[in-house]
Amino acid sequence: MSNENLTPMMQQYMEIKKDYQEEVLFYRLGDFYEMFYDDALLASKVLGLTLTKRSNKQEDIPMCGVPYHVSDTYISKMLDAGYKVAIVDQVEDPKLTKNLVKRAVTKIITPGTFSDTDYLSVDNNFLLSYVDHGATLYLAYGDYTTGEIFTTSQTFLSQKEKSQFFMDELSRITPSEILYSSATMPAKDGIYYTHLNETLQKLLPEVRDVLNSDVVTSISKINSPALFMLINYLATTQKVSLQHLKAVHRYDPEEYMTIDETSKYNLELVASIQTRRKKGSLYAVLDNCETAMGSRTLRKWIEKPLRNKAAIISRQDMIKSALEDLMRFDAIRSALKQTLDIERLSFKIASEQLSPKDCVALATSLDQFTKVKSLLTASPDDVLHHFGEKIPDTTALSHLIQNTLISDPPVNLELPFIRKGYDKDLDELYQASEGGQALLLDLETKERKRTDIKTLKIKYNKILGYFIDVTKSFTDKVPEDYIRKQTLVGSERYFTVELKALERKINGSKERAIERQMEILTALRSTIFNALGTIQNVAEYIGTLDCLFSLAQVARTYHYVRPVISDTPQLTIVEGRHPIVEAMGRDIQFVPNNTSMNAETYFLLITGPNMAGKSTYMRQVALITLMAQMGSYVPATAFHWSLVDRIFTRIGASDNLAGGDSTFMVEMKEVANILDHATNASLILLDEVGRGTSTYDGIAIAWAITEYLVTTTKAKTLFATHYHELTQLSTSLSGLKNLSIAVDHDGDQIIFLRQVIEGASDRSYGIDVAKLAGINDAVIARAKIVLDEHENKGQSVHVDVPVQPTHNPVLPFLKNLSEVDINSLSPLESLNLLQKIVEGAKMNYDKYSG
Repeated sequence: MSNENLTPMMQQYMEIKKDYQEEVLFYRLGDFYEMFYDDALLASKVLGLTLTKRSNKQEDIPMCGVPYHVSDTYISKMLDAGYKVAIVDQVEDPKLTKNLVKRAVTKIITPGTFSDTDYLSVDNNFLLSYVDHGATLYLAYGDYTTGEIFTTSQTFLSQKEKSQFFMDELSRITPSEILYSSATMPAKDGIYYTHLNETLQKLLPEVRDVLNSDVVTSISKINSPALFMLINYLATTQKVSLQHLKAVHRYDPEEYMTIDETSKYNLELVASIQTRRKKGSLYAVLDNCETAMGSRTLRKWIEKPLRNKAAIISRQDMIKSALEDLMRFDAIRSALKQTLDIERLSFKIASEQLSPKDCVALATSLDQFTKVKSLLTASPDDVLHHFGEKIPDTTALSHLIQNTLISDPPVNLELPFIRKGYDKDLDELYQASEGGQALLLDLETKERKRTDIKTLKIKYNKILGYFIDVTKSFTDKVPEDYIRKQTLVGSERYFTVELKALERKINGSKERAIERQMEILTALRSTIFNALGTIQNVAEYIGTLDCLFSLAQVARTYHYVRPVISDTPQLTIVEGRHPIVEAMGRDIQFVPNNTSMNAETYFLLITGPNMAGKSTYMRQVALITLMAQMGSYVPATAFHWSLVDRIFTRIGASDNLAGGDSTFMVEMKEVANILDHATNASLILLDEVGRGTSTYDGIAIAWAITEYLVTTTKAKTLFATHYHELTQLSTSLSGLKNLSIAVDHDGDQIIFLRQVIEGASDRSYGIDVAKLAGINDAVIARAKIVLDEHENKGQSVHVDVPVQPTHNPVLPFLKNLSEVDINSLSPLESLNLLQKIVEGAKMNYDKYSG
């Protein structure tokens, strides 16, 4: 349809829409956001709205709409369905123009920039930026609602290593949206992808104006294209101040334990395998936080365990101090319980959009944080005392807010919310307005007496203003000086010269009062904005404190102990327990188990029946290790360990049919990743490797993997298997020890004792487990006969054990090196690549020279 045939308003709509083809336009008309044409057809289906039509000169236009005051509900649904939303609002005062009010896009809302805390979970809502440049991968990610920004860059010898690193980071960060500029990139379900046409190598000039100077400086120093892309995108979509963005944190993945996506899933770190929700995960067990800031901090710690000994001990010291002063500990947690998520108020503070209710809630929270600070600094414990001293003092700001605003401000900003006595001029204006109300009552009484109309009332509405209401039965008594204003079915409405003068006086005072009230609120918002850095510092300290106190509370509840870091290779657990199983089954006595690995014995081969607890035992070793490197106490009687660089798991059966991978192929790819990246400082869990193929193939693969890990990688490994043939490796491989799960018998029934003991199991008890599962007696009896026949034919397998692997283990390193495209490298990338080559050569020399 030609624009000439459209109304001026629809012409305005079409002019805006042509620049926002990918977004659904929410176009403000009165108290509604309206959608037209294809946007209306789409939104009506996604949101379940009634599709209507807007009359036009040539043809009707499809349209639908949502109420302005509940629009966030509908916007969140559009985002969940995979669409972006552009908000179109009035950008000029209707009173100042006689023409169509000017409108423009005031914000673009995407999955990674959605900021309504009523619809966001407590966890961070991250936006990730990805730039693949030659041998180097640049990443930047941030949470618009909290102001956090993180970035890193890594140089790789091969595309495979680069892709694996990205997928590991993607699993840890779990962003809602990814920005990318390359032609293709690794994809993952459940994430919104935004392709940008170009990667700018600098901040846009207009973007610098909406950032604070510290952030501009930190971005300029880092000089990352992914970071530029992220910040520019935030500025161009949000179209508001980004003063709340914190100085960028540049991190090195080597500072943290690496946990790939498979391990994160298998260990149920932040979500249960069964439900894919928080309940039933390690995160759920450890999250006793009283604040949202603490919960977000805890999740980050779970997904990024430390590799720095001093940092781990520092967290342990804080937990120890908290548990040694339980009265102070409980008082602090009680204070934290009464606070708001002030970290997520930061973007409202930056754009100076805080409502009076937000301001009062902020002040209440700051008061509680001041109480926490006082409790900490009054402690005789040095650790608590010093932490309390670091929390900034916000007493003056809190007092200013409370002295300015009433304790329970209304949502409607036209109603009074400034405390009486704070501003003399405002008090006088309200007094005049209230006095006018008294004069109205006096006038109403006087007119009743003068006219002898006992039902006469003076009323008000927004359209007519003040008027005299007279029912039809008394219109014959209306005086001549009454001027008719409106006729209704049952009454007539009038005004008088005296009423009009009084109305001007009342409205004048009320309008000036509202204006003065907003001036005071604006000044208060500005003062709070000037304290934004301090408020964010408080939030960061409180989040850390709440997280540590949550870990202390869990340790107190479940009787966890402080682990001890060893400088020599070992992993020794005394009476270890699985934290999730223990927490989920409080009425069942958990059977604890010991684990012992060191420089001489680091490979534990575990045999025993299904359902006996092999997987639980292995997972608890990994979880205890991970918790220890978070700085947490652990579920054991004692734990001594040397720091772990990575945790790998190969547990359970799954396929990737959409990607063309069978269950066995997925298993082999996971094992390949482990063999390629594990070091002697890694912890590996293997469960039933090789079971997806024939018996002889499976045994051969499992045998070769075991040899390689014991003789070459020398990582701490727990390998659960039903291939009893592997147990004979303990006689020839000095680093390997056999363990088994103890069982007992009650007639034909087996009883799982859940106890891990030294030595190999003599059988797998598969038929016994099948019987427990309910397989009928006829099948069980036949299975026993078949088993006896195979065992009597001597179907056992014997393999000679070579002392060393026969292949050249340096070949993968050389292959990666040969694939590097030297011509695509910048000078800095060349230096980074050279560093990788030196590190790789040193690692291979140290591993294989002996």
